[in-house]
Order: sequence, then C-alpha cells, then structure tokens
Amino acid sequence: MNRYYHTINKANRTLQHIHFPGISTFQHGLDIQSALMEHNLDYKRIESKVRRIEKQNQTSSTVQQGLLDKMQQVQPRSTVLTFQFENVYASGLKSKKQISQQDIEKFARFGCKFYQLERGGQVTWHGKGQLVAYVVVDLKSFFKLSAKCFVNRVLLQSVVNVLGNFGVQGKISDENPGVWVVNSQGEEEKIASVGVRVRHGVTEFGIALNINPDLKFLNTFEMCGLKSKQTTSLKQELEKSVRNGALPSIGNAADLFAEEVAEALKMEQIDKVIL
Repeated sequence: MNRYYHTINKANRTLQHIHFPGISTFQHGLDIQSALMEHNLDYKRIESKVRRIEKQNQTSSTVQQGLLDKMQQVQPRSTVLTFQFENVYASGLKSKKQISQQDIEKFARFGCKFYQLERGGQVTWHGKGQLVAYVVVDLKSFFKLSAKCFVNRVLLQSVVNVLGNFGVQGKISDENPGVWVVNSQGEEEKIASVGVRVRHGVTEFGIALNINPDLKFLNTFEMCGLKSKQTTSLKQELEKSVRNGALPSIGNAADLFAEEVAEALKMEQIDKVIL
C-alpha cells in the first residue's frame, strides 16, 4: 500500500516541527496543542463560510477564486509537537469510567500526576526518557488520508522506521494498537503507544516512544488495558545487540520522527522551531 499522502494545497507542503527541549509540564503540552487546534478549527470555520459563498454564487468567479487562493496561503501548517514530559499517568476515553480514586492515589505514590484526556486509548504513562509527539494535521487537506491510515501509515509506521535506524525491528499490531518488538521468547513487548482524537477532520495527540524511561512506571500498572504485556525501551533493545548501539537523545529521536512524518505526508521541507 502506498504510504504517501500528499497535500491538496500545493502552497502548504512544509511540515512544522516545534520541539520543546528539557522537561515540560504535561499541562503545558496540552495548552500548546489546544492553541494549535483552535487555530486550525478557526481556519476551517472561515474556509467553510467562503465555500458556502462560492456555492451560493453570491460573488463573481474571479472574486471567489481570489478568496480561495488567499485562504490557501494562510492555511495552518501540519505540525509535529515534540516533548519530554514530567512523570504523569493519562487516561483515554476507554478507561474513563474505570479509574478510581484509589488508582489515582497509587499513581501519586509513584510521584506521578493523573490526567483524564478526551482521546482514544486507555491508561498510559508519560515522563522522563520518553519522546511524546503530538501531530496536528487536517486530514481533509490530504488525498485519501483517513484516520485509520493516519494512525497506521503515518504515526506508527514512522515509529517503526525510526527504530529501524538502530537495528530494532518494530511491528504494528491490528489487535493491540502501538508498536511492538518480539523478545527472545517470542513474546511481544510494547515500545511505543498511540492515542489520537479527530475533531472536524483535524488530528490531535499522537505517539509516545520509550527511549530510556524507568520501566517501573510502565510495568507496575496495567497499561493500555493489556494485563499480561510488558513494556520495553530503545535502550533495553540496544543492550541486547551490539548493532547501532548509540542511544539517541530525546531531541535526536524527535528529529528522526518528524522526518519520517514529513516523508509519509510527502512534505517538501521541515521548518523546525525550538521553544
């Protein structure tokens, strides 16, 4: 299957990559993503009004085309936000009614705050040693890019490709979302999680890739509703092999992931900003 989904708007083929070095608070990451989402949704509301005017033929064809051309010039860029967060547990919609106060107190004893999110998925952990990438993309501005293709062919395949740079073979499972590696006993261990929400065709949230976290945070509690599955990291996988053994920093891994997303979306260049 072709994994390239180029944009309809030829004037908007630059991927914006905004990286936040150091440790960010989880709330700061949510606030940044929220502001970016509102920018996209505001644009879509205005675009919808312009389309209605065009459909109703209330203006001349020249004026209509001029309005549409100007809209394309100010369309928000597809954006990858990359972070390394403070230690938190976050629940998705599937486990919203299952988390008890007792669970939240257990998380607190581990030194982790708890957040309830309006995204897909169940409980996961974010924190030091983990790359989190939120990808904000208007699916409707790409040719034949469905939400499922976005998750599997853009987000998860990009993670698999990043791991491949270090000789680690990741796999995507249709049964259990995320990226997995197979250990010497033939058992699957999770190395990256995924959780996405789509509003009016615009995506938010994304992936979390374990670079060098303390795995006690991920293997003590049930993550993503998987009782018997263990979690691994890129560091742990590299320690099993002498191939390509240099562990990347969070920043380097963020750059590699953004490059893979740009390739999957057939973007012509990446505009990187460090905040």
